[in-house]
Amino acid sequence: MKLTDPALITEITHSWPGDRDPHGRPMVPDATLERLRSVTTEQAWAVLDSHGYDHSFVGEWTILHPERILVGRAITCRWVPLRPDLHDRILQQGEAEGRIGFPNSWVIDEMVDGDVLVADLFGEVNLVGDNLTAAIIANGGRGMVIDGGLRDLQRIQRFPDFCTFVRRIHPEGIPGVTMPQINGITRIGDATCVPGDVVLGTPTGVIFIPPHLAEAVADHASTKQD
Repeated sequence: MKLTDPALITEITHSWPGDRDPHGRPMVPDATLERLRSVTTEQAWAVLDSHGYDHSFVGEWTILHPERILVGRAITCRWVPLRPDLHDRILQQGEAEGRIGFPNSWVIDEMVDGDVLVADLFGEVNLVGDNLTAAIIANGGRGMVIDGGLRDLQRIQRFPDFCTFVRRIHPEGIPGVTMPQINGITRIGDATCVPGDVVLGTPTGVIFIPPHLAEAVADHASTKQD
């Protein structure tokens, strides 16, 4: 089995003409990410909706710092309830690929500056605590969007310049799940996130901007602000 499929991501994001990482993920330039920091959710929605991307927004989050704006490139992971035969095979594949630790650290090890961790835990299961959040920040992560939960809230809240959108907060560890895919097509609520999407998180919610539309969103917003 493969934990990642770069060819699939490259095929899906064929409209993106720019650089990619080794996993096929589009790498929207830092300059574009900076331009998107002043974009509102509604401005981004107008562009995406006009291009037929009407399943890109997710609301009703617990936002740890609503005053902060989250902008970064999506790196995704998908989780499922634990099944021993599947979990054993995932661990074997991880060992063959030289991965270290439990699967929730594998995706963090692949993060680079400007990334946002986007995780599907079907709204119910914790993914990280303060130690793994510190690892995300050390790798240059800008924030995390977890359709699931976290622990160590009081410590995570102290990290500066980091944005977190989460469904629940609970003191337990990560229980009863396994991760069959890194950087795959991921469902977050009613939205679909593709690796390399630009994640725009505001007090309104989270919207996933396809990389080939990132500049169009920034341009549209600049005309509305002039």
